[in-house]
Amino acid sequence: MDKILIAEDRYGPKSSHLEDDDIIDRLNNRATVWGLIMGILIIGCGVLVGKPINSEFKGQHDGYANSICWLKGSYYLPTDNITIPDRSKPRSYFVSYYQWTTFILLGMAMFFLLPRYLWQAFTRRSGFHIKKVIKNIKDQKEANKGLESAQKLFKTYLDALNESNGSMCCGFSCPNFYVGYRTVYLAIKVLYIINSIAQFFLLNIFLAFNFTSFGPEGINKLLTEGDWFESPRFPRVTMCDFMVRRLGSNQHWYSVQCNLPINMFNEKIFLAIWLWLIILTILNFLSIFPWIVFLSKKQRSSMIRHYLHISPKSIEETKELLSLQEESTYRTSDSMYKIHPFTDYLRVDGCLIFYIIAINTDDVTASEIISYLYRHFTPPTSRFITSEV
Repeated sequence: MDKILIAEDRYGPKSSHLEDDDIIDRLNNRATVWGLIMGILIIGCGVLVGKPINSEFKGQHDGYANSICWLKGSYYLPTDNITIPDRSKPRSYFVSYYQWTTFILLGMAMFFLLPRYLWQAFTRRSGFHIKKVIKNIKDQKEANKGLESAQKLFKTYLDALNESNGSMCCGFSCPNFYVGYRTVYLAIKVLYIINSIAQFFLLNIFLAFNFTSFGPEGINKLLTEGDWFESPRFPRVTMCDFMVRRLGSNQHWYSVQCNLPINMFNEKIFLAIWLWLIILTILNFLSIFPWIVFLSKKQRSSMIRHYLHISPKSIEETKELLSLQEESTYRTSDSMYKIHPFTDYLRVDGCLIFYIIAINTDDVTASEIISYLYRHFTPPTSRFITSEV
C-alpha cells in the first residue's frame, strides 16, 4: 500500500497514467472532448427535461404545433417586419439546426478523438507500445519493476530497429518504405491542425450560416451592448408555418410565433466553441515547431547529455559522453554530423519515444532509462557514424 501511495504522489492521479502524447495533444483529445460532452449534456437536458420550443398556438392543437415546429424547423422574422410573408415564397433565415445540435457536438468530439486513436493504433503495431510502457512504469506495485521492464523492452526494440537498419514498419519489413514514429507523430500533429481548422467549415455547413464570422460579431455585440444579442443565427423568437388537415379536403394553414429557449444555450455554447477553436488552432500550430526542432541531431544529442548528466548511475559515462560531444562538429557545407555513436544508436524514433516517456513520467525515471541504454550500448568499430537515419 505504501508503494502505491508513493507512486500516486510521484506521478499524480491514476487518470494521468495513460498519457503517451504532449499537453497540446491532450487539449485536443481530452479537454476539448470533455467540453463538447458537457455541451451535449446541457442541450440534452434542455430538450428532454424542459421545453425546447413553445408556440403561441392555443387550442386542441397546442401540443401538435410545438411538435411539428420542432421537427420541421422554423424561420427568423425581424421585428420590424409588420406582415408575415406569403408561405409560397422561400423563407429567409430558416432555422433547423437546433434539432441536431447534440449530434453536431458528438460528431465534433469524434473528430477530435480520431487522431489519438490513430496514434495509439500505430504504436500498438510498431513494436513499442508507449502507453502500455508508461502505464506499467507508474502502476507497478513493486519498486522499480516497471522501470526495469521498460528498460529491457526499450533496448530490445532499439536493437531490433538497428539490426533491420530502420526498415521495421508496423511489425513488417519494408526496405523501400519506412513509416516511423517520427513520421506518424508529426502527421498526427498536422492532423490536429487540419481538424481544428476544418471544424469551422463543417459548422458553416451544418448550422447553415457563416459560423466563421459569428465569433467577432458576437464578441463585439457583447462588449458594446453589454448583453447577449438577438440575431438571425440563434434567434429566440421565430415563426413556423404548418397545416392541419380536417375532414374532407379541408386544409388549414397556420403561421404561429414560437420561442426557442434552447437557443439561449446554443448561442453561448457555439460562441465558446468558436473562441476555443481559434485558441486551439494557434496552439496546434505552435506545438509542431518545437518537435521539428527537437528531431534535429543537435537537439537530440543535447537531450541525451542532459539526462545522462542527472543520472547517478552513469557519472563516468556522462563525463566520457560530454568530452566526446565537445569534440563533435557540425559543418553546414556538406551537412555531415559527427557525434557520439550512442545518438545514432537511438535513432530519431528512439529519441522521440524516450522523450515522450520523459515528459509523461519524471526526470529520474527518464535518466534511469537512458543510463541503462548507455551502459549496455556496444559502440560500432568506427568511432563516428556520419549517416543519419
